[in-house]
Amino acid sequence: MASESLRSPYLGAAILAGAATGLRSTVGVAALIDDRSSGLPTWLARGPAVVLARLAVTGELVVDKLPSTASRLEPAGLAARAAFAAFAGAVIARSADQPVVPAAIVASATALASARIGHDVRVAASQRLQPCGVAAAEDGLALALAGAAAERRP
Repeated sequence: MASESLRSPYLGAAILAGAATGLRSTVGVAALIDDRSSGLPTWLARGPAVVLARLAVTGELVVDKLPSTASRLEPAGLAARAAFAAFAGAVIARSADQPVVPAAIVASATALASARIGHDVRVAASQRLQPCGVAAAEDGLALALAGAAAERRP
């Protein structure tokens, strides 16, 4: 399944979107909205949704740096990541005219793994480097993964 999903453009895009969403919950869906993916519900493919998606990402990137921000590993954070990733996977599958459920599951599972790995790497790297710099590097990775998912989708 793993090698097949890497060869399948829509499942590969779902994996990328899930990985991005595990790092920053809004970026996977926001990239698809920004790209106006054909798999989006009509109301999310309009101008106001693009503006709101960009604002949501910007807000998350700022709030993530605040010391009062809850851990992404809290149940609410993981649930949000799983849901956003599943939605992104479904959008990607719909745009490729492929089954929604496998893409949603793959994206959601990838988001949960990415959330854990991202957390652990950030904690370890922050012991040696400036924590804000590590967080900014993680932001860049999340944005790059989301952009790659939007570009890779069929």
